[in-house]
Amino acid sequence: MSLSREIPKTYDPRAVEGRLYAEWERLGAFEADPSSGREPYCIVLPPPNVTGELHMGHALNGTIQDTLTRRAKMKGYEALWLPGTDHASIALQNVVEKKLAREEGTTRWELGREKFLERCWEFALDSRGKILGQLKRLGAAVDWSRLRFTMDERYIDAVLEAFVRLHEQGLIYRGTRITNWCPRDRSAISDLEVTYAEVDGRLYGLRYPFADGGGPRPNGEDYVQVFTTRPETMLGDVALVVNPEDERYGDLVGRKVRVPFVDREIEVLSDGYVDPEFGTGVLKVTPAHDPNDYHIGARLGLPTVNVLNPDGTINAGGGPLEGMSREDARRAVVEGLRDGGLLGEVKEYAHRVGHCGRCGTVIEPWLSEQWWVAMEELARPAIEALGNGEIKVYPDSWRRETLRWLEDLQDWNVSRQLWWGHRIPVWYGPEGEVVASKESPGAGFTQDPDVLDTWFSSALWPFATLGWPEDTEDLAYFYPTQMLSTAREIMYLWVARMVIMGLRYRGGIPFQKINVHSIVLAEDGTKMSKSKGNTINPLDLFDEYGTDAVRFGLLYQSSTQDFSYSYERAAQGRGFVTKLWNAMRFISGYPEPEANGTQERSPADRWILSEFNRTAREYDRLLEECEFSEAMRLVYDFAWHQFADWYIEISKSSPSPATPRVLREVFSGILRLLHPVMPFATEEMARALGFAAPEPGELLLDSAFPAFDPDLDDPEADRVLDRTRRAVSAVRSWRADSRVEGELEGRTPEGVEPGVFATLAGVRPVEETDGLDGATKAALPAGGLVVELYLSEELRRGEVERLEKEIGRVGGEVARSEKKLSNEKFVEKAPEEVVAAERGKLEANSRMLETLRHRLQEYL
Repeated sequence: MSLSREIPKTYDPRAVEGRLYAEWERLGAFEADPSSGREPYCIVLPPPNVTGELHMGHALNGTIQDTLTRRAKMKGYEALWLPGTDHASIALQNVVEKKLAREEGTTRWELGREKFLERCWEFALDSRGKILGQLKRLGAAVDWSRLRFTMDERYIDAVLEAFVRLHEQGLIYRGTRITNWCPRDRSAISDLEVTYAEVDGRLYGLRYPFADGGGPRPNGEDYVQVFTTRPETMLGDVALVVNPEDERYGDLVGRKVRVPFVDREIEVLSDGYVDPEFGTGVLKVTPAHDPNDYHIGARLGLPTVNVLNPDGTINAGGGPLEGMSREDARRAVVEGLRDGGLLGEVKEYAHRVGHCGRCGTVIEPWLSEQWWVAMEELARPAIEALGNGEIKVYPDSWRRETLRWLEDLQDWNVSRQLWWGHRIPVWYGPEGEVVASKESPGAGFTQDPDVLDTWFSSALWPFATLGWPEDTEDLAYFYPTQMLSTAREIMYLWVARMVIMGLRYRGGIPFQKINVHSIVLAEDGTKMSKSKGNTINPLDLFDEYGTDAVRFGLLYQSSTQDFSYSYERAAQGRGFVTKLWNAMRFISGYPEPEANGTQERSPADRWILSEFNRTAREYDRLLEECEFSEAMRLVYDFAWHQFADWYIEISKSSPSPATPRVLREVFSGILRLLHPVMPFATEEMARALGFAAPEPGELLLDSAFPAFDPDLDDPEADRVLDRTRRAVSAVRSWRADSRVEGELEGRTPEGVEPGVFATLAGVRPVEETDGLDGATKAALPAGGLVVELYLSEELRRGEVERLEKEIGRVGGEVARSEKKLSNEKFVEKAPEEVVAAERGKLEANSRMLETLRHRLQEYL
């Protein structure tokens, strides 16, 4: 009984994927052994946040990493893809706080720190379980025995160790500066975590009355007017400044004005930062609530007056407005100024406003005391490593962008006023001592309540996951890692900082290559977001199309550019799997190769081996250079067209004694090329044909990735089959145009494989001396060669009739275009692209008409 009767007619991913993944896990297929003696290859998974489920970006990046890891293993490396998840400090705390408010009507403050952290752990572990399950659905070849979480005890120890060392080296310090403050989270956030949106606001004219008894200005005004978008911050003003070159205000410098509401006298000073063209050319200085004002204040030796509480309400410094929210205070200031005759012009004004990237709250520049990492010394080796090309980045433009960021790097605020995360290992003693230590220094010491920025702990990921600060076998063997694949939006937040920390703590770069992958957009080209309702759940796609099809479709679209997700590519992937499955079923029922394997190969056999050989070399190069889209197009074209459409057809109609062996050899190679991309379907097909088995060392993953073999390169076979395929295609096109079926007679073109041409073109070879009296010769051009067919009188008459009809139709199209283009009004008034399209149509139809007339003459 042939195997094809035992193999299902169609591939069913639901029946295959779960079963195969369970087998791979049971067999330890993805576990890496640092004592194997092989060359290491390591990728650390960018840890997903334990705040929800994976999205399409995770599906794309997971597919990229899985493809590279499986390929490395098949190429003989000791491949480790190390999995893990991130605790996502501010993001998870936001999610849990919203959940508490929604489901229990309570807050973290009412729960208290200890109980709130219990809720965070519950949510994190539940979310992590879902994420790990989704990675398995993707087919991820990760080593589950090395699973990491940034809140594991060993990882926490690494984070605290890194902080303490930097503190001891004088590179972490406590300082008061302007930070991006989120009043909802009551925490500082990074510059890179602020999102900006255009907001329709107002410019308010605020008038400060003179308080020095000097009387009005020469223009009669007894006040100085300033424009601002944030009138409530006037409560913290400590000076007004003008540009020293601005002649309009020479008389103002040195005079005193009064700040309404708080009755503070402030001086008018000069500073070159002021833009005379903006507003009135006078700037209010609020050092505690604006980063630029903070620097002006430092230059001029001004005090700072903070008028906001951590929750964004006005504090005692705001005088009568104490306790109001920012929004209420703004309205109160405007109304109070209006009532007192101190409100000038109010203008509509669109401007960019920063929002918290996690909760959307408007950010408040706020003076606060934080922990900072001094970055200049730390960044220097990273700048050198990226500058000299020690780390390759695909595309290279992102290496240059990251270099620019590092060269302008400011000190890093690493403290967050949150509860969920790595608590800062600094202890305050009863006598004012400040000690950085992983453990309490003793009785009477209290720990700093803040936690570390999530990106501080994530910056240690490539080596902390391998056991640092201990000198583990894994760390010695797998560090530095070979590849990091990531999205561009975290190149600064995460990738650059991993380079910095890797060089600091390991003395070497953390990865040799960085792939910056595309962003998967919604179908309409916009960014996916839950609020827009345009997100796509990858699990739904896996269910509908099969995981392999979705993986292939994602890589097919992936390049250096973002792309709108196309369901058509998933459908294309599914069609590809079906095409391969049908090929596998055909091969399973094909005659078995003879045992001795010494049969002479035909030109077609040699051609398909040569084509496969070149495809394998180019495909491997494209994957190495992260050109995933081009790699998918290449292997798809070879497997679908050269192999399935041509060689399988040849194997049916014109096989050689070597064809059974070559057929299996090439299909085995296709499965091995595609296994990193489409692991489930290729494994199932390989097992059906006996190429793989569910045993240790016998999985498709354990087989060798195809390598280029110079002995298989066969230019002569390539030339013969190229001519043969062109000749066959010319006859087939002629048949389609002429609607001719059945066997034809003709001469075998020079330089083709005669048997393949005769059977695939359906042309019985004859010579002019074979008694073809009355036959008409048709010459079919086929790109450098001519196929000659001999037509019976009946075929000749039918072809003449068809050509005359076609000439009439095409001639009518040419006449219509000529008339249209001779109309001056059309040429002048129609859109340029419409006129160009009409000219192109005329040119194409004119060429076709000439060809048809030439062919007709051959039959007359």
